[in-house]
Amino acid sequence: MSLLSILDSPYLCPTCKVKISLFPKKAQCENGHIFEISHKGSFIKFCASNENSSDYSVSEAAEIHDRSLEWLLAVHNVAEQDLRQDLIAPLNLKPGMKVLVTGVGTGNDLEAISEKIYPGGEIYALDLSEKMLLASIERVGTFVEKFGIPINYSLADAISLPFSSGYFNAVYHFGGINLYSSIDKGIVEMDRVACEGARIVFGDEGLAEWLLNDDFGKILLTNNPLYRFMPPLKSLPVNARSVALSWVINNCYYLIAYTKSSKPIEVDMDMKHQGLRGGSLRTRYYGQLEGVAPDLKEKIYQLAKDEGISRVELLEKFILNGINKCTRK
Repeated sequence: MSLLSILDSPYLCPTCKVKISLFPKKAQCENGHIFEISHKGSFIKFCASNENSSDYSVSEAAEIHDRSLEWLLAVHNVAEQDLRQDLIAPLNLKPGMKVLVTGVGTGNDLEAISEKIYPGGEIYALDLSEKMLLASIERVGTFVEKFGIPINYSLADAISLPFSSGYFNAVYHFGGINLYSSIDKGIVEMDRVACEGARIVFGDEGLAEWLLNDDFGKILLTNNPLYRFMPPLKSLPVNARSVALSWVINNCYYLIAYTKSSKPIEVDMDMKHQGLRGGSLRTRYYGQLEGVAPDLKEKIYQLAKDEGISRVELLEKFILNGINKCTRK
């Protein structure tokens, strides 16, 4: 990543969400927050995990990650190339797209993404672990030259993304979301930086529910308690469209995909029901009244039937008549 590319980029201060200015060895926002430009200008250091705080922040983090991934794929008899294609397929990538990869790790998904968005595409990749980010920068050089896709790196926290709202055509994260300090905030942030109609895809350990009480599932849970995580569907935005839930790696990892929309779901809340009860979605929800005696309720039901109108219409008629009488006194 060149320093010039940062000047024209969507980077924002993750603390106050205002534009940053670039200087030779630092980036600074107008409110005075300063961020180091690290590793010969290859990335901005917004935030980093504490050194040695986990397997992904130790000096041999990339090697530990490689061994774990190799073991996982071998145990489940999964080809990595096929897995990468399955993971990014729901993004519906096309040439020229701007893609954000949070939790980039050692860059395993970057080549597959680059192939899809060539020519004219651009990737922004971040991680909270400096060790993993440096490994990615070191490893992706050959195919960056092959496809000519710019990859802009940053060291940052995925629950406070340092990017402008609505910038990316696709947002992707796989692995590690279960350990976010706030999964809800992470999803909110991915949605915020995606443009209208963008695909957002993320996943992590999480056994398919039908496996939890089977010996197969219990064996896996004993080996890795993170498999007990459930897909965080409740955290999706209300206006999410085309939501899809699937599993990969022998149903051990969930994958959620959806299309961002800022438009409310279009439902006619005021269309009248046809039938004895009557009313609409809106009146049935907002217009609920206190309960009445069961025998009185039956009398209302019967009277509405005799009158040939819905129960809602009858009650509204009684209430309006009562209000009018009270106001005339």
